[in-house]
Amino acid sequence: MLRELRAGRLSQGELALRAGTSQSYISRVEAGEVLPTLGQAEHLVNCLGYSLRVQVRPLPRRSDQGALADQLTMSPEEKMQSAAALHNAMAEMRAGIGG
Repeated sequence: MLRELRAGRLSQGELALRAGTSQSYISRVEAGEVLPTLGQAEHLVNCLGYSLRVQVRPLPRRSDQGALADQLTMSPEEKMQSAAALHNAMAEMRAGIGG
């Protein structure tokens, strides 16, 4: 997305100068080698003259029979890994919202 917003307007080096970072960082973000935090992504798109909007919506409930069957066949270890992944995702969201 960053490359598309920047294309024809600024070089990687010019964006890096505006954003107070390095050209190599911009290159790595555009290549998908680095995943910026929500705050970093917002700063980069702001430097290009855009605003970043994040929308939180509830996911559709997965109440089909297949979901229940999948959950019932999970080992205790898989259930713990799933719970840990959910916990980590929520912590990252809280950190991104809070600052």
